[in-house]
Amino acid sequence: MNYKIRQLFIEDKSDASDSFMKIKASGPGAKIMADKITSIAIKVTDVDSRAANILKQEMLARDGDVATSRETLYSSAQRSDVIIFGTKKNIKSLIDKIRIQPFGLKSLSVELSEFLDNLEKIERRKILKIGPKEFDLKNEVVIMGILNVTPDSFFDGGKYYDVKNAFKKVDKIVEDGADIIDVGGMSTRPGSNPVSVEDELERTIPIISYIKKNHNVLISIDTYRSSVALKAIEAGADAINDISGLVLDDNMKRIASDYGSSLILMHMKGTPQNMQKDPFYEDVVEEIYGFFRTQTALAIESGVKPENIMIDPGLGFGKTLEHNFTIIKKLKDFKSLGFPILIGASRKSFTGALSNLPPDQRLEGSLAVAVMSVMNGANLLRVHDVRETVRAIKLVKAIQNIK
Repeated sequence: MNYKIRQLFIEDKSDASDSFMKIKASGPGAKIMADKITSIAIKVTDVDSRAANILKQEMLARDGDVATSRETLYSSAQRSDVIIFGTKKNIKSLIDKIRIQPFGLKSLSVELSEFLDNLEKIERRKILKIGPKEFDLKNEVVIMGILNVTPDSFFDGGKYYDVKNAFKKVDKIVEDGADIIDVGGMSTRPGSNPVSVEDELERTIPIISYIKKNHNVLISIDTYRSSVALKAIEAGADAINDISGLVLDDNMKRIASDYGSSLILMHMKGTPQNMQKDPFYEDVVEEIYGFFRTQTALAIESGVKPENIMIDPGLGFGKTLEHNFTIIKKLKDFKSLGFPILIGASRKSFTGALSNLPPDQRLEGSLAVAVMSVMNGANLLRVHDVRETVRAIKLVKAIQNIK
């Protein structure tokens, strides 16, 4: 054979430029060609069928394409979801073309332009700031150590209910390398019932005070109650981890806004009492994506700074095994929302489901999910096993960032 031929898997524009420079392409030429080689697929919902057909013809003329419903092609459907795919350069050309077109295309051109601008802002974002600390989003994954000060959490319930044991666990989490300690005073395992606000405060505030006094580590409060969040912030918490994503307490967004707190919004289908009773989605990724669009907009409108928001798709909270696997596989789909992504899979039932393992034997499964999540775009990991996760993810990031 006279030639070596292989397929290149180009991840992004930076990867494309590196590949071109390796064959000694010119710098300006590599930049231009990177724009041509890196493609993107954009889903747009509820498009007029006439507009969908125009989009398809225009993208075909630009060496791209548009997928529409079969009925749209035969003009039997009035509206359709569409998937536009091509290079960013081609889609920008499409935007210019449809600015004066009918059937809602003028409005779509504006929204597509804003969407692409936002993608470029996301690509340029390099820093995640939580409290007084900053993290390099390219080179670091933020590790959040779990501290459940409860008698009934699914994995460690009762272990740290005694305050002295909780203090020792704090010291161990810090020693193992966590960036944040997530303090929770109420179990939200499937089927769990809420405790009183007084109990939740009595369990969490002494722990937060101890952390603040003895360690230089960030603190998050795991609660969906604004009154608990407020007391936690006053005691020294840097972030609010709301498993309800602002659904269960309307005042939570005001607390986050007034105090400039970082805010983690999680998706949960239902409540802890009923979330695992036959959860159903037409499209689990689509529904969660829509939820975050709505709830992040609500938070921002209430004064929460966009750079203070993180999102968590809520693995195990109203999801089947297949739903959890799908979310992990499609995690990159949430990146275009523009917010750092937190994944909390540690020791949950689905991490041991394939081998029917109890919580104390789910370390390997938890690490596998952590690794896959980071490879697919996660920026933060909420874990029980801090030391093991830190070691695994350090290697993952070294591989990801190799030139």
